Amino acid sequence: MHEMSLMQGIFTIIEQTLARHQVDKVTKVRLQVGALTNAVPDSLQMCFAAFARGTKVEGAQLEIDLVPLLIECTACGQIRELEEPIFLCPNCNSPGVKILSGRELKVESLEVE
Repeated sequence: MHEMSLMQGIFTIIEQTLARHQVDKVTKVRLQVGALTNAVPDSLQMCFAAFARGTKVEGAQLEIDLVPLLIECTACGQIRELEEPIFLCPNCNSPGVKILSGRELKVESLEVE
């Protein structure tokens, strides 16, 4: 389950952020998770709870914003969302596409007390 290593990186970011500020408790963590990460939201939730145990994040809500795979065709200029990572333009079948979104994995925000 690669979600565990992803969450380890997320908690490194959270801990670094908390070290720079006087925070007693984190109440919500909001993530942006791109389709290409192949991260399963339920698995992320489970890993989040495991990493949060015994920390200032314990009991916090994890909110996950899923970011779709969005491409731009370099041949016809169409911008489209792809359901599957088949990197062909759905409009003209060109393989010349640029990924606009879907690779994200970032801590968007923390709500704290």
